[in-house]
Amino acid sequence: LAAACVTPAQEGMVIYTHSERLVKYRRMILELLFAERNHVCAVCVMNGRCELQYEAYTIGMDHVRYDYLTPDLPMDASHDRFVIDHNRCILCTRCVRVCDSVEGAHTWDVMGRGVNCRVITDLNQPWGTSQSCTSCGKCVQVCPTGALHAKGSTVAEMVKRHDFLQWILDGRENHQWTMRNGEPMESGR
Repeated sequence: LAAACVTPAQEGMVIYTHSERLVKYRRMILELLFAERNHVCAVCVMNGRCELQYEAYTIGMDHVRYDYLTPDLPMDASHDRFVIDHNRCILCTRCVRVCDSVEGAHTWDVMGRGVNCRVITDLNQPWGTSQSCTSCGKCVQVCPTGALHAKGSTVAEMVKRHDFLQWILDGRENHQWTMRNGEPMESGR
């Protein structure tokens, strides 16, 4: 089994994106993600809109075969507009990458190893005291789970813009970012 992200394409290559073996591996990865952190979908702000929950549903996952680690990770609500719940973070690093590559603020980073690994702001300072955060909210929009969310969001209430990721990709390709009232819009409008 070769990972698509590191396997160079070759002429005549046949690529299978869906097979029993791949479903088995995807299910195992999803189960490990659920077991590693506290993903209680019923009380999450992203319930019904979470990418992790969607993938688990799509693959037919109804239980986890592994022991839950249930770590007691901190929640940082020190920011004026946003909250990070480390218990729901799957360490995808989308927040780190969008902050670095798109916003250019370099606020987020990754700290620790293994089960002690987590995303941090400004060398592990509270998010609300960050000198580099621009409060743009891009990190919140790209988070696939309820780890990063707007303050005041309640269960299943967090709504994300489905066109936001495409706006980021288009802006990155064209080197042009256009906002109106804090909302992304197409260039030239």
